[in-house]
Amino acid sequence: MLPLNVIDLDTLVTALENQFMDYDTFFWLDPATGRIALWGEETADEAEAEGWDVDDRGGIRIDTVDSSEGFRDMEDFIARVKEPQCRARLQRAIAHSSPFRHFKDALYSFPKQQTAWYEFHDWIMKQRAIRWLASVGVVDTGEADAAIARLREAT
Repeated sequence: MLPLNVIDLDTLVTALENQFMDYDTFFWLDPATGRIALWGEETADEAEAEGWDVDDRGGIRIDTVDSSEGFRDMEDFIARVKEPQCRARLQRAIAHSSPFRHFKDALYSFPKQQTAWYEFHDWIMKQRAIRWLASVGVVDTGEADAAIARLREAT
């Protein structure tokens, strides 16, 4: 297991959110070093020439967060919004097709809430990233729980 502080949580959050169009492009984590890297056609060619692949290194594929979790994040954020006009507009936005796009469009009219959303989103995704690291056995569960507790106390 690795200490949590050797893993770049911001990069892990990016990896958890990136949805590539092709299944052969993905982020992976090297559990020996905590390094997160992108695996794609170019990397695969280089690795093949050097005689290694992700599986040889014990690499862990980082699958993206399901969109239903992202939708719940928007719902959770909306429930925290105190301004009735903003809350109503955001609720209408996620009721449409393309709820993610409509949600972000609606936030443009409320700059303070837009900032609050990005802070909330970062906060929730860091917790999700830490939980993921514990679930794949890269960091100790106790350390992960403590880190999540610190994140929650900071808000």
